[in-house]
Amino acid sequence: MITILGYVMIIVFLVLLTRKKLNVFTALILVPIVFGVAAALYLGKDPLLVFKWIKDGLFYSVNPQTKAVKMGVMGGLALILFAILYFGVMLKSGLFDPMCIYFIKKAKGDPFKIAVATVMVASMVTLDGDTTTTIVVCTSAFLPLWKRMGMKLSYLAIIITMPIGIFNQLPWGGPLVANATALGVDMSTLFQKILPGMLVAELYVIGVAAFLGRRERVRLNYDPAHGHSVSPEQIEEMVSSVKNFEPEFKRPKFFIFNLLLTILVVGALIGDVAHGGVLFMVGTAIALAVNYRLEEQMDLIRSCASDVLIPSLATFAASAFVGILGNSGMSTAIAKSIIAIIPQSLGVHMAPIYALIAAPAICFLPQDAFYFGIAAIVAPVGNQMGITTEQMAVSSMVGQAWRLASPVIPALYLLCERCEMNFVDYQKLFFTWTWPILFIYLLLHTITGAMPF
Repeated sequence: MITILGYVMIIVFLVLLTRKKLNVFTALILVPIVFGVAAALYLGKDPLLVFKWIKDGLFYSVNPQTKAVKMGVMGGLALILFAILYFGVMLKSGLFDPMCIYFIKKAKGDPFKIAVATVMVASMVTLDGDTTTTIVVCTSAFLPLWKRMGMKLSYLAIIITMPIGIFNQLPWGGPLVANATALGVDMSTLFQKILPGMLVAELYVIGVAAFLGRRERVRLNYDPAHGHSVSPEQIEEMVSSVKNFEPEFKRPKFFIFNLLLTILVVGALIGDVAHGGVLFMVGTAIALAVNYRLEEQMDLIRSCASDVLIPSLATFAASAFVGILGNSGMSTAIAKSIIAIIPQSLGVHMAPIYALIAAPAICFLPQDAFYFGIAAIVAPVGNQMGITTEQMAVSSMVGQAWRLASPVIPALYLLCERCEMNFVDYQKLFFTWTWPILFIYLLLHTITGAMPF
C-alpha cells in the first residue's frame, strides 16, 4: 500500500504541474502532505507526524540506528539565495559590460565575428543563472546587427540558448540546486564532478557559433579582406543596449574590485574552502557595501527580489516533498518495486542508460517535477545496483543538454518572437545542434569517473 501511495503521489504531482493546476511551490507542499497523512494513517501513526517529517526535510534528521545525520534543504537554500543575489548585483553593477561591449565592437560587419561575439556575450551574461535576462540583453544587443547584416535569426536564437543550457548548471542555477536537494547530495561536490563536461560543452558551443558564422559568410558572399563595416552609429546603438540596462545601478569605477571579488568567491567555491551559501553571503555583503550607498543597497535588493524569491520558495517547499517521501517509507518502497523488475544484467549500465532516458523527460517536464518526482525515486534504485547517489545525481544532470528546448520555459517564446521563428522550428534546430552535447557529458563524466559506464 505504501508503494501505491508513493506512485500515486508522484503521478498526481507531475499531472498538477504539467497541466498547470498548481505552481511548484504549492504542489511541493500540498501534494505530499495529503499523501503523507494517508501513509501515516495506514501505518497506524499520528497524522501530525507529517509536520515532523517536513521539519526533518527542512533542517536535518538523525538515523536512530546509525546516528547518521542527513541534512535538509537549508544548505541548498542558502546557496541559491545568496548566489542569485550576488550575481544579480554583479550584473547590474556592470561587471560583464566591458566584455560584452568588447565583443560587439570587434564583430563589426563580419558574420563570423558577429556569431562568435554573440555566443561569448551570451556566455558572460548567463553566468548569473537567469534565462530571461540573458535572452533580453542578448537580443537587445545583437538583433539589430543580425538584421542589418541579413543573417539568419534562427541561428541567433540557438547561439543565445546553447550556453544558457550549459551555465544553468552552475551551483546557483535551478537544475543543480533542485537535483542536489532532491537527492540529498552536496552541491559543491556535484558541481566539481560536472564541471569538466560543462567546459568541453562550452568549447563545442563556441565551435558551433564559429561554424554557423562561416556558413553565413558564404551565404552572404562576405569577403573578410574587403568586407564593409557597420557604421559607428550602429555599433554605438548596440553598445547602448548593454550600457543602458538599468543604468542607475552601474558602477564602472569598481570594475576591477568586482572582478577580483568574483574570482575570489568562485575560486573559493570550486576549491571547497567554505559552504557556497556562506561564500556568496559574505561576497554579496562586501559587494553591496563597496558599490552602493545605504539607500541604493536596499533599492538594488528590491530589484533582485523577484529573481531570488521564486527559486528560494521552491527550495523551501521541497522540504515537504523530500521529508515526507523519505520518512514515510514511500521512497524505499518505490525503489524496491523498481529493483524487482530491472534485469540484473542492466544494473551495471544503469547510470548512462538512465541519463539518456531522462534527457527527454528533463526537456518536456517542469524541472522540479523531474528532479523531485523522478530522480529522487530512481537514485535509491541505482544505490541497489552499486551506483552511489552522487553518481546518480551526475546522471540526472546529463539531460540538461536539451533543457533549453523545453516548452515549459516562458522566456523561449519571447526569444522565438524576437527572432521571428516558430517554436517547433526552434526546437528542431536546437536538437540538431545540441545532441552532441548530450554525448559530451556522457563521455566526460565517464572519463573523469563522475559517472560509471
